[in-house]
Amino acid sequence: MWPVRMCKIRLVGLKSNLRSTIESVERYGGLEIKKFSSSHLSNIAYSSERQELLSQLLKLEGLIGLVEKADIKSKVDISYAKSFLKSRDLSSAEEKIRAATSEIQGLESELEILKNEKNRLRMFSKFGIDFGKLSTGSLQLIAGIIQNANLPYVEKSLKSAECSYAVKPASQTSSIVLIAIRKGSENVISSFSKYGFERISVPSITSTASAELQKAEGKTAEITKRKAELKKELSGISKKYYGALVASKEYLGIESSKIAAESLFGATGHTFILEAYLPEKNFSGFEKFAKENFGNEFFLKKLGSEELERQHEATPTLLENPKIFAPFEFMTRFMALPKSNEIDPTIVFLLFFPVFYGMMVGDVFYGLISFLLAALIVKKTSPNGILNPVAKIWMWGAIPTIIFGFVFDEFAGMPHEKILSFFGFENMVLYHGLERMHNIQILLSITILLGVFTIAVGFLMGFMNAARHHDMKHAIAKFAWFAFVCAGTVLISTFMFKALPEYLLIPSGVILGVSLLAIIFLEGFLGLLEVPSVIGNILSFARILAVGLVGVVIAMILNDLAFPSPDKGLLLIILVPLYIFGHIFNAFLAMFESLIQGARLNFVEFYSKFFHGGGKEFTPFRFSRKYIKN
Repeated sequence: MWPVRMCKIRLVGLKSNLRSTIESVERYGGLEIKKFSSSHLSNIAYSSERQELLSQLLKLEGLIGLVEKADIKSKVDISYAKSFLKSRDLSSAEEKIRAATSEIQGLESELEILKNEKNRLRMFSKFGIDFGKLSTGSLQLIAGIIQNANLPYVEKSLKSAECSYAVKPASQTSSIVLIAIRKGSENVISSFSKYGFERISVPSITSTASAELQKAEGKTAEITKRKAELKKELSGISKKYYGALVASKEYLGIESSKIAAESLFGATGHTFILEAYLPEKNFSGFEKFAKENFGNEFFLKKLGSEELERQHEATPTLLENPKIFAPFEFMTRFMALPKSNEIDPTIVFLLFFPVFYGMMVGDVFYGLISFLLAALIVKKTSPNGILNPVAKIWMWGAIPTIIFGFVFDEFAGMPHEKILSFFGFENMVLYHGLERMHNIQILLSITILLGVFTIAVGFLMGFMNAARHHDMKHAIAKFAWFAFVCAGTVLISTFMFKALPEYLLIPSGVILGVSLLAIIFLEGFLGLLEVPSVIGNILSFARILAVGLVGVVIAMILNDLAFPSPDKGLLLIILVPLYIFGHIFNAFLAMFESLIQGARLNFVEFYSKFFHGGGKEFTPFRFSRKYIKN
């Protein structure tokens, strides 16, 4: 229930061994390097070599972005990546890639220009005019687009101005007008703006628009062909060099990060100081590794987890739950990572959420639908996405759903004897379940008591957290709240409901009073303001019954109105799909609402009593190598 205990190591060595030490630390792969901080010592400055590596890295990233991905069958040696970076092959590949890419960009610009020109030529080709013959010194050609509704007004003006013009359809609602007008008479056209006349440029051509369009199509085909040739050339370069490019990029990225790590080290004239975190249980193994890989010229000191806690030094968080708990750990991370000395709520969510979910849905058939639907989502989604772990939690919740379905004797809203009678077993009663519609008072009491138990456990876990932090004031306050919840429940159950023996009245009252006094003493009178909040948190668990009853009522309505019994005759054609769809839809609503409300009861009511979060995940200094060999 706790994250892995962390210790801190301090390693002092000779500067001459700095690079080999970083290599060894990366090879070990289990240390998170901490930036050394001291008012007496400075950190190692960035090496000029890193700037050169970054420059090469940026160049490679640019080249890789210009070529298409190619299949890489095997990893390459680091020596090959190093030699490729200095080889003539790299400069040759860069030259060819950049030349081909630059030409392709130019061709694409030409194609875009041609595309616009062809659209214009298609428009003017409708007139069938040889524009070369219309080119005179006294006439001017003007063209424009106008809405068909305003075309008569423009035509009337053109006729009165004794202009030559032609009209062709541009679209279903607009037309293109080509006007031949004497130079100096353009003022006639300027008045057309009030009719929405939008001028467009007349193509500067010496033949028909159709002939020019044909030429443009030919030029487009030539450019497209050349572009395809260049892309084929780039594809060939990619097949030949892609593996070397990405391997070299990976190598440069790793080397650059290793050099950057030097700035995290402290330094004196001849020595370096490394501080790092690692799991305390792994220290002896690292000490052995250090002796084997760092030689004898180093000093190693360990600061244990208890010492770090006394110094209030925050260490990174490493969760080590069994693999089967991974979906619940995902939810913990999704909400907030616990601090390294704080209870890991993964196991808490695993134990409590399925119970909340199962009590709300509480139907055998709906539980089976829940399990099958969740299994389908798990199969169809990526393990790295958000739906996959949520669906796995859903599957866990389906198991108590089926169990509570038997407890409540609910099978798609029907008792088991009705299901048996449908198969010919009349009047066969195997057991009497705790039917929700007939036992609301009992179930309400159970859900409230579940709330009492959950909130009390939350305060008890808060006590454990505070005690581990050696914060005794906070620990006692949490225990006082725990006693308040327990004693208050006993007092109310005895005094108001006579559910417990009367001799418990005085002890529970005394404990309740002492608890309140302790809360006031430790948290001030503001602590009293939390009393209604705590009571509200407990009563909030009544939503378990409320959500469940909604699903039951809808299921019962479906069973009463649309149950496909044989006496319905031809109506079965409609009733069977309607009945099946109705129950699937109701099951989905119940499952969705139960997921939301179950998670809320954990995250809001329960976690608020012990969980703070804000931890920083343990990130050891190591690199994954996808393209180069270790």
